[in-house]
Amino acid sequence: MFQSSRTLVLGICMAVGGLAGGVRSAVGGEGIWKTLGVFGVGVLGVLIVVSYFVHRADR
Repeated sequence: MFQSSRTLVLGICMAVGGLAGGVRSAVGGEGIWKTLGVFGVGVLGVLIVVSYFVHRADR
């Protein structure tokens, strides 16, 4: 499913942006739901990247 290099780039962008944005919103005192939502995007990005490399290792 996650075979394309475009998917890898998307996952990296989501991971970096989501985790950095989550830290920024937590430090900035944003609401808990906004902070958890942004962290959720980061975690989803990490899962996409891990899935890409696991799939590549199976080949």
